[in-house]
Amino acid sequence: MKLRAAIGLLAKLAACWISIFQVGSRTKCSMIIGYRGTIKSACLGIVFFHPFAHDMPVLLSILFVLGFCVVSFAYPKEMIGWLQMTTDWVFDQFAYYFLYLGFLVVLITVGIAISPYGKIRLGKATDTVEYSLWAWLSMLYSTGMGAGLLLRAVQEPVYYFVHPPIKIDYAQQHLALQYTFFHWGLTPWAFYGLFGLIISYFLYNLDRSILSSSILEGKLKHKITEVGMDGIVIMSTILGVVAAVGLGSKQIVGGMHYLFGWADSIGVLIGIILIISTLATISAFSGLSKGIQLISKWNIGMTLVLLFFTLIYGHVPTLLRDFGISLYHYLQDFALMSLNLGKFKASNTFLKDWTCFYWAFWLAWTPFTGVFIARISRGRTLRGFLLGTLLVPSFGTFVWFTVFGSAAFAQIGDAAAYQGQFDSIYSAIFLFFKALGVGSLASYLTTLLVFTFLITSIDSAIFVLSMFSDSGNAAPHPRYRVLWGILLGMLTVAVVWLGQDSLLNSISQLMIVFALPFSFIYLLMIFSLFNKLWRHPNQQRPEAMK
Repeated sequence: MKLRAAIGLLAKLAACWISIFQVGSRTKCSMIIGYRGTIKSACLGIVFFHPFAHDMPVLLSILFVLGFCVVSFAYPKEMIGWLQMTTDWVFDQFAYYFLYLGFLVVLITVGIAISPYGKIRLGKATDTVEYSLWAWLSMLYSTGMGAGLLLRAVQEPVYYFVHPPIKIDYAQQHLALQYTFFHWGLTPWAFYGLFGLIISYFLYNLDRSILSSSILEGKLKHKITEVGMDGIVIMSTILGVVAAVGLGSKQIVGGMHYLFGWADSIGVLIGIILIISTLATISAFSGLSKGIQLISKWNIGMTLVLLFFTLIYGHVPTLLRDFGISLYHYLQDFALMSLNLGKFKASNTFLKDWTCFYWAFWLAWTPFTGVFIARISRGRTLRGFLLGTLLVPSFGTFVWFTVFGSAAFAQIGDAAAYQGQFDSIYSAIFLFFKALGVGSLASYLTTLLVFTFLITSIDSAIFVLSMFSDSGNAAPHPRYRVLWGILLGMLTVAVVWLGQDSLLNSISQLMIVFALPFSFIYLLMIFSLFNKLWRHPNQQRPEAMK
């Protein structure tokens, strides 16, 4: 019965997509709806959908994700068990591979930035930047971190404070902030920045498309490898957005429950997802210079207001001390933490639950974030691009977690007296503001920020997926943007309606699994970048820049 119900739902969605978007086809919507409730209906609704019929990676990605939802709904226990077994195997076999890869990407990013190659401009020598520094940073930061900063602002530093991963000879709160910096700082932004640089260089300097497969040459340039590379990137993007919107929407529901007493129901959650998806689609349809840029600026502006609002209620000298000491230890011990060596050798359980999980998560989030950053970065030098994506967002993240983490430590006092009030990522920040004495106003702003951050995450993903669907076109046709807005919204609704938390967690685990094959693609792309930089036109080769 579950399988039949799931297939019936997908059939209705397929019929809806056809009735709205089918262009140039003689197939009538009523004919498709007539097959409703069968596998044939769902397949026809996608395969004969005009904009995607010619694009194999996109088509296969959609079919795979929809098929995964159907199977997960029909056999939830079996799928959860299989995914748990698979993720455990990935982390058991490749834990240190993820650690080494993260450290390597940071070194490469810094190395290119400070090398003579850093003077190379993305595009022609006469190209100027399309967006101001403030607009550029706002868009990349909103896309790269977004609502996660609000979900984890209090919960994660407190967790490390109460459950320190290692034994140290300095203050526990500084270790807690140090590990929070580690998981949210240089490494994730190096993942994003280096991938974005590769896409940018091939797009603007070599006139390739924005697709990952555009790096392929010679014997590697084959239809199968192209479909495989692009398919993995597209599936990672879809899964990442669905997981982020699902989890973020649950925090909004928590905020609504706290502020207005709304029931924590599936109906409210679906309503929020539909509103976010609709507004994100409108934003993506409006384009980069209007919708996405304006909302991103709003996000960063209001985040600074919330940060300042929290700062004035804290003890500034303590915050400054915590920030300085934690940052010092983070930079000093970065290599040991990254490689899990010496006194920073954490347990395998901690690595799997936190560091490796984060590295895999950031890797899975990298394709669409990196492509989006690439799209808005024409005219910048390699040095400006890499340092801008690496240092500025990392510094802002360090300040953010210090302000909230230090204030939360002060509320707790002794770690032994902690009563678990900040354990939930959905309610921790609201309870924090309540204890701070500014519950309602700050909670209103937080809920609104989660809402708008999710809009920028999904509208950026819509834009990136539209570029993929439009043969790598950097200015995709508006119909693709509307289409992907509907698809992502419908898919997220289907996930939370069919399986609620269990299916949402399954989507998150599958995204982690996809990080492994994507990491191999990433290494291939890094090698291709080095190869092309060495062969860069003589007028911009390092020896000509001295």
